[in-house]
Amino acid sequence: MIKVAIAEGQRLIRESLATLVNGLKGCEVVGVSATGESAIKLVKEHQPHVLLMDMLLPGFGGLEVLQRIAAADLRTETIVLGSVTKAVMPTQMLQAGAKSFLTKGVSSEELGHAIRKVFAGQRYVSEFIAQRILNASLGYSESNLIAKLTRREFQVLLMLLDCQKVNEIARSLHLSPKTVNSYRYRLFEKLDVKSNVELVLFAVKNGIPTPGFDTEEVSRRRRPLKNTPTMAVAEEDKVFLVSDSE
Repeated sequence: MIKVAIAEGQRLIRESLATLVNGLKGCEVVGVSATGESAIKLVKEHQPHVLLMDMLLPGFGGLEVLQRIAAADLRTETIVLGSVTKAVMPTQMLQAGAKSFLTKGVSSEELGHAIRKVFAGQRYVSEFIAQRILNASLGYSESNLIAKLTRREFQVLLMLLDCQKVNEIARSLHLSPKTVNSYRYRLFEKLDVKSNVELVLFAVKNGIPTPGFDTEEVSRRRRPLKNTPTMAVAEEDKVFLVSDSE
């Protein structure tokens, strides 16, 4: 029997996945969780063979879950589920240790096939994802700026795009707020953006999820004019770059 744990932030989807997986031949759900933090506790306590995890798991997120599983040398393999249009998120997740990445449009049959493949120690990605990763590896339609980011910088980027405050990110990742702000400044420099609006627009353009932002509203906002002076403004525990034209 393949023991499966589920980590998904939305209750309806979490319960639906549990029902679906329990209905698969040879599979048994041993526990469910709603956040990254609780997912780690679940894996340590129940030691499932497979963790079925949402790409945008609340809390410190899926990337951190993968890194902590690897650091603790846990024998749980992870399948990540997500809705994506480009290779950047699947690539980051697979490089961090996921054995499989599936789109949320897969059938129950393909999900069962992926679980069995991963349980056997093999990798499995949806055909759509495989095509995107192949295109990216050949240099088609993907930003090479993202490749400059370290895994920790990318994790901080995802948490910022989820509208998490600097202090929240610091607590989740066991870092100081000063260190998180340093990561944020490096993100701005490496991605060549000068404001939160430009950061969100960059994310949207490159297929990086922005659950904490209304992307249509962001897209309507004017970008700062070229050579417009900018200054750092502190507001509570967040730091923004604003221009004189705003």
